[in-house]
Amino acid sequence: MTAGPTFGVEPFEVGYGASFAAQGGSPLDLDCPVVEDGGVMTVHTPPRAGIPERLAFVDGTMSTDARLTRREADGTLAAGIAGAWAAGSVLSEAGLPLRLDGVCFGRLTVCCGGAPVPLPPQPGGWEWEAVAVEGDDVEVARQRLQRRMREAEGALAERLCDAGWLTVVDGPLNNVRRTRTVPIVGYVKTHHRRMLAADTWARVPELEVGQRSSLFAIGADLYGAYLRVGDAGPWASAWAGIVRLEVPSGAGRAAATGAVESAAAWLPRFASAPHRDRRAPVNLTPISGLERALRRHTGDPGLALRAVRAAVMQLNTRETATTATRTGDRR
Repeated sequence: MTAGPTFGVEPFEVGYGASFAAQGGSPLDLDCPVVEDGGVMTVHTPPRAGIPERLAFVDGTMSTDARLTRREADGTLAAGIAGAWAAGSVLSEAGLPLRLDGVCFGRLTVCCGGAPVPLPPQPGGWEWEAVAVEGDDVEVARQRLQRRMREAEGALAERLCDAGWLTVVDGPLNNVRRTRTVPIVGYVKTHHRRMLAADTWARVPELEVGQRSSLFAIGADLYGAYLRVGDAGPWASAWAGIVRLEVPSGAGRAAATGAVESAAAWLPRFASAPHRDRRAPVNLTPISGLERALRRHTGDPGLALRAVRAAVMQLNTRETATTATRTGDRR
C-alpha cells in the first residue's frame, strides 16, 4: 500500500517568511559531502552535557522604515529605502544572570541608481547614513542594509571569540574569519536550498529531538550538521525544529566534530516554548530576548516613519530653495 502525503504547519510567524523553502531542482542546491561515519549519513545522539561556563549568543535585527524615491529633473525615478539595523549579544556566565553586551545600531538610507539620499537629521536623535547601490532593484538596497547588520554581528562575534567566549551566531558564519580556531558556532534556522545529495537530504527529518546528523563539508572553509533542537508539535512540518550548525574548518575535522557534538548536547536546553515564541522551538530563548532589546534601539516604526517624512520635506524645501537661487543667478 502506497503511503499518502502528510501535512504540517510552519512554526514561523508569517512575517518572518518560511523556515523551509528548499525546493528540488534549484540551481542553488549543493551536494555537500558527508565527512563523518565513512561518508554515510548517520544519526547521532550526543550524551547530555552541561552548559558551557562562558557562552555568548550574537544576533541582529533590521527594519525598513520607509520606501524612498529620488526623481531627477528629467523625470527619471530611482527607488530606495530608509531603515535601521542593530546587533548585540547575550552573555551566559556560570553563576551570573544573563546580560546584554556590545549593542550597536544605526540608520541608513540606501538608494538605487548610484545616487544617495542624504536626509537631514531630525530632533530626537534621528540620523541616517546615506549610501547608494547601482541598478534599479530595491531588493539590492534591502540587502545592503542587511549586510551592514551582518558585518556588525560578525565583528562582535570575533571580539567575543577573542575574549574566550564560546559564541553562537544566529545565522550563517558569512562574516566570521573562516580559518579561526577559537570556538564559534553558526546557528541557521531557515533552509532555503538543499545542502546534501537528495537521498541523504531526505533522511534529515528522521532526527529526533537532541539528535544530530553526520558532519558534512560546506566548501573548503566550513563544516555543518543538522540538529533537531526541539519538538514543534504534532501539527508541524517534517523540518520544523531542525537547524543547521556551522563551524569553521580551521581547527580540523576532529575539533569540528567535537564542537558540533558538544553544541548538540546543550543547545536544546535553550529552545523556546510555543506559548512564548511563535518561532519555537528553533528561536533560542536568549536570542528571543536579545531581539526584543535590539528593537528598542531601532525605535518605534511609526515614529521612524514620521521622522523620515519630516526629513524628506526638509530636504525638498532645501532643494527647491537651491534651485531658485541658481535660477536667479542665471538671470
